[in-house]
Amino acid sequence: MKRLFLGLCLLFSLNLYADLVADGFVEYKNNNYEDAIVLWTKACDGGDLDGCYNLGYMYEYGKGTRHNEQRASELYTMGCNAGDARACSNLGVIYEYGKGSVKQNFSKSSELYAKSCNLGNINGCYNLGVSYDRGRGANRDYEMASILYGYTCDQGQIEGCYYLAEMYRKGRGIQENKSEAKRLHAKACNMGSGNACSKYRRLDDEGIK
Repeated sequence: MKRLFLGLCLLFSLNLYADLVADGFVEYKNNNYEDAIVLWTKACDGGDLDGCYNLGYMYEYGKGTRHNEQRASELYTMGCNAGDARACSNLGVIYEYGKGSVKQNFSKSSELYAKSCNLGNINGCYNLGVSYDRGRGANRDYEMASILYGYTCDQGQIEGCYYLAEMYRKGRGIQENKSEAKRLHAKACNMGSGNACSKYRRLDDEGIK
C-alpha cells in the first residue's frame, strides 16, 4: 500500500520568524536548497515549528544536504512534542520503515500516527488506517481501517478512497459491496488515481451499477 509521507508542501509561519520561513520557501522553489536550509535553521533555532518541520524534510530526503534520518527524526520529534501533527505523521513513517539509523518500530509508528490523527492531520489518519488494515503496530481491525479510510476520503485523500473501495470490492473485513466500490473508485479516479480508473472500468465491464 502506498504510504503518504508528508505531502510535499513546505509551510509558512505566522510568527516573528515568518520572513525567514517564507524566504526559505522561495529559495527552495528556486532549487537553492542550501540557502533554504540556512534560513530554516535560523527559524528553527528561534523556535519556529514550520522552520523545524521544513528542515526535517530536507534532512530526511537529502535536499541540499546528505540524508540524515536521525537528524530528521530529532526535528520531527521536537515538532511532534510541541503539537505539530505533520511532524508526528512524518516521524511515524521513519519509525515504520526504519530509515537510516532509526530502527523499525511498528508500535511507535502507529502511536505517532494516532497522535497525528487526533491533532487533525489527514495523512496521519490515513497512515493509521493502513496500520489497522495491515495489523502493523496495532491489532488488525478492518472496521477501524474502513472508518479511517472513509474519513480521509471525505477530506479529499485519494488513497483513502482507493483502499476503502478495494475493501468493498473484495469484501475484506467488511461486507462486499461492488456498487459502493465502483462509486469510490470513480471518486478516486476523478481525483487523479490511475489505478482507481482501471478498477472502475473493470467493475463497469462486470456490469456493476
